[in-house]
Amino acid sequence: MEYRTVKLSEAKGASNKRRQFTDKKGHIWMYLTRKEYLELPSQERRICADMRKKDSGSANLLLRDGNTRWGLYQYRPSKKFSEKLVGYIPVVLVDNTGNAAGKASCIRVLERSFLKAYIVPLLLLLLLLGGILGGLWYLREDEIPGLDEAAIAYHVEGLKNENPEQILMPGITGITMRAGNTHIEQVLYNPEGNPCYFKYRIIMQDTEEVLYESGLIEPGMAVMEFDLNRPLDPGVYNVTVLAETTSVEDGKSKMNQGAANTTITVE
Repeated sequence: MEYRTVKLSEAKGASNKRRQFTDKKGHIWMYLTRKEYLELPSQERRICADMRKKDSGSANLLLRDGNTRWGLYQYRPSKKFSEKLVGYIPVVLVDNTGNAAGKASCIRVLERSFLKAYIVPLLLLLLLLGGILGGLWYLREDEIPGLDEAAIAYHVEGLKNENPEQILMPGITGITMRAGNTHIEQVLYNPEGNPCYFKYRIIMQDTEEVLYESGLIEPGMAVMEFDLNRPLDPGVYNVTVLAETTSVEDGKSKMNQGAANTTITVE
């Protein structure tokens, strides 16, 4: 899904003063203030995505301004605690030829709030002084080493292992990513009920190069996005997604492994 910026002079409610947001690569984006945004017609105030200083790396949600393309983030009504609202960029959805293919909407621009960003470390320091943080670190001594810190709880309806004597392997679909980028949005899942941890490897079939290796993923958890070891040029690459398994009993005993052949399409 790709959007194109709309000239502020074409957006109703925009003032003559031009407000600028500079991304991490130095590109300048013009935006509306919240007051100007609220003066837009109601049908044009729909927010379709979020923008931050850092490119999201998404190949499926993009904003174009001239020759510049920027990876956007999925819009979530509640922004992060450490972020503040900058403004709104009027956009229009475009098709593969760059022509408008949908109604006008807006992208919300967010950036880090330094005031809020330092509140959380201060609270953690207070917890440390009170001995609570020390207790948390003590509990971590019993954790299995090598757990993937990016893994989160994940549930797929109907995909649960009901037989602890077997290992349920999820399927892997084709993977897409942007050229010159390492970031991939792809779910690597260990189904609930499995008697083992999963460790995923993505391996180039022709050279056996390991492009990515996860940490240990617990049953009922998944890695939702990750970065390859290096960017890839445009094209289609044949890869093997290997899932190595380790018993949840001790975190060491090797069990069966599964492999799926798929492709990485770089656009």
